[in-house]
Amino acid sequence: MIFKRSKKEQDDTSKVRDTGIQKKKRTHLVKIKIPVDELTLGMQIAELDRPWTEVPVLFQGFPLQNQEDLDTLAVYCNHVYVELDEDYWETIKHDYPNAEYKQSRSEAEEARQSLQDELPRADRIFKASKESIKNLLDAVKNNKAIDIEESKQLVSECVTSILANPNAMFWLSRIKDSDEYTSEHCLRVSIMAIAFGQMLGFSHQELESIGMCGLLHDVGKMKIPPEILNKPGPLTDDEFKVMKEHTVLGYIFLKQHGGFDEIVADVAHAHHERVDGKGYPQRLESERIGMYAKIIGIIDAYDAITSDRSFRDGLAPLEALGILFKERGTHFDTELVEKFIQMVGIYPPGSLVEMTNGETGIVLAANPDQKLKPKIEIILDPEGKFRRPIVIDLTKEQYDKDNKLYAIKKPLRDSAREINLEDFIRGNG
Repeated sequence: MIFKRSKKEQDDTSKVRDTGIQKKKRTHLVKIKIPVDELTLGMQIAELDRPWTEVPVLFQGFPLQNQEDLDTLAVYCNHVYVELDEDYWETIKHDYPNAEYKQSRSEAEEARQSLQDELPRADRIFKASKESIKNLLDAVKNNKAIDIEESKQLVSECVTSILANPNAMFWLSRIKDSDEYTSEHCLRVSIMAIAFGQMLGFSHQELESIGMCGLLHDVGKMKIPPEILNKPGPLTDDEFKVMKEHTVLGYIFLKQHGGFDEIVADVAHAHHERVDGKGYPQRLESERIGMYAKIIGIIDAYDAITSDRSFRDGLAPLEALGILFKERGTHFDTELVEKFIQMVGIYPPGSLVEMTNGETGIVLAANPDQKLKPKIEIILDPEGKFRRPIVIDLTKEQYDKDNKLYAIKKPLRDSAREINLEDFIRGNG
C-alpha cells in the first residue's frame, strides 16, 4: 500500500528538517513511536517494529528522504520509531494523535542522559573551583592568607557531583588551557583523586581529604621563579633542581598557614617520591610513602602526560596509561596503578576516538565488564565535519550507514581533531 503525503504533511517536512538534529548545537533527542501512515518526509528513522534484516532498506537508521523509502516501510512495518528534538516534538505532537513516547532508553542513551543531567551542576562547580584555585595560587605566590573554608566547600561539592555521576567531571576535565596549566592541573588531579578514592571505597570524609590533597599538591610551584615555572621548553638540569624545590616549599607554606589536615602538607611534600627510592625530595622507600601521596603521584603524572604544553602535545590517555603500567613497581605502586587503569578505562570518558569507518566519537562512559567497548557519541563524519550525533554501545552490534559494524580504530589525542572541546562539552549540559 502506498500512502500519499497530504499538503500539510509536505509542509511539515521543512519543519522536521529544521529540528536541529543536523546541526552542531546539542539537542535533547527523544524517540517517538509513530504509525507508518503518519510519517513525514524528513523524519529520522531510528528503529523499526521488527529486525532491520527483515526490511529491504540500505541503512540501519536513516532520514526518510523519498517516497520510495516511505512505501517500503508501509509494506513491511506497522510502526517505527523516529528521533526528534524534544522541544520541537512538543510543538507538533498534536498533529500526530497516534504517536507516543518510547519510554525505555538503551543503556547508552541512559548514560548520555545521566551525563546531561549532571553536567550543569558539575560545570557550575568546575568553574567556581577553577576560579578559586587561581585565586588561591595567586595568594600563595604573594604570600597572602588563603581562603581555606572556600577550598574545603568546593572540594565537598566536587565530591557530591562525582558521587552522582563521575563522568560529568571527567568530561569537564578534558577542557584544558595550556596558559593556565598549574591551576587547571591542580583541579583535575583533585577530581580524579576523588573519583579514584570512590573506587577504592573511601568514606565521604576521606574523599574530601584526598580531594584537598589533589587541589593543593602543587602550591609550592607558586614559590618557583616564573621564568622557570613557565618556561616554554624543557628545563635544564639546574632549572630542574630549582623546580624540585616546590615540594618542600609547598610543605612549608601549608604547615605555616595551618587549617588543613596534616596529610595535605605531607602529600605536597611527598607526591614526587617513588617506590624504588629514587624520587624526591627525601628519596623515600615505598613503605615510608603514604597511600595518599602514592595516589596523587600517579594522578599527577597521568595528567601531566596527557596535557598539552607550549613545547609539546599531550599524549592520548591510552599512551599515558601504558607509561604508568610500564613504571609500576619502580616509580609507582603496582596495585594502585592497576586499579587506576581499571578506573580510568582504556577509553576514558570525554576522550576522542576514531572509528574504523573514519568517523570520530567522544566517549560517554566505560562498560565495566568490557573495557574495550565503551558507550560513545559519534559526532564527526569521516571528513571531520559535525554530523547528526548518535549514541552507540559497542557491546551491542550497531551498524553505520554503510551497514558496517561500529568499532574503534584508535584513541585520539585532544589536538587530533579541529574541535573546540569546551564548546562541545558545555553544549551537552
